[in-house]
Amino acid sequence: MLELGTKVSAVMLLLCLLFSCKENKHKEAIRKRSLYKQYSMKQVGAKEYEYVWNAARDSIQLWADNRLGFYSLYVDNKWYLDSLVCFNREMDRCMMALSYQSDRWSPSDGMDYFHGAKVKGKWYFFFGSGHYVLPRDYYQSDVRVPLNIEQFNEIAVDNIFKGYLKKDKDGVWQINEAFFTYHFEGVGWGDFNKQSHKDTAAYGKRFTNKKEYYESIYLRGLNDKWIKEEKKDNALLH
Repeated sequence: MLELGTKVSAVMLLLCLLFSCKENKHKEAIRKRSLYKQYSMKQVGAKEYEYVWNAARDSIQLWADNRLGFYSLYVDNKWYLDSLVCFNREMDRCMMALSYQSDRWSPSDGMDYFHGAKVKGKWYFFFGSGHYVLPRDYYQSDVRVPLNIEQFNEIAVDNIFKGYLKKDKDGVWQINEAFFTYHFEGVGWGDFNKQSHKDTAAYGKRFTNKKEYYESIYLRGLNDKWIKEEKKDNALLH
């Protein structure tokens, strides 16, 4: 009986430690989200913050309704655009998290990096930086229940928004521009110093401004989606 009691006590202690660890992680995620939103909203103001989020949500819905490429996934699955939007210092780039819930028979849900770039005064939105497959059994015991918004929020803080802020030499938080450089100019976006034919201005003239170079790539990607959709529709008509 003494041995059984010891085992029960050990199990209870383990459960308490696991619960405490989970609760601490949850509180830390809430603290980080609050910190990130505070700095981001201070950067652009509440009005612009809300405008960008609404514009991004409307764009996703439009593209999903038209089943443009990967966006068709968001027709068949319930999706959620995180309320946290992280802006850079220049206020012309932002990072968001776009998640979706698969049906109850799926073993996983998903999350994507969702980008925003302000080009000549207008915001444009697009995917980039990668996709996360979220196995349900990693986050919860019941794999037939999709992950919820609270879980998505925590996952986004630990993954999508990780590195948004950094401390300066005096220990003061500040926006980390390297975070945006990595996600908006890193591998997969093109090489400014080795511009390919399709990446040059008007297919021939090299860009001399790095910002304009990458903006042209963002816009071309968005235009290509609609061009491909029009070609598909025309093929169906004929």
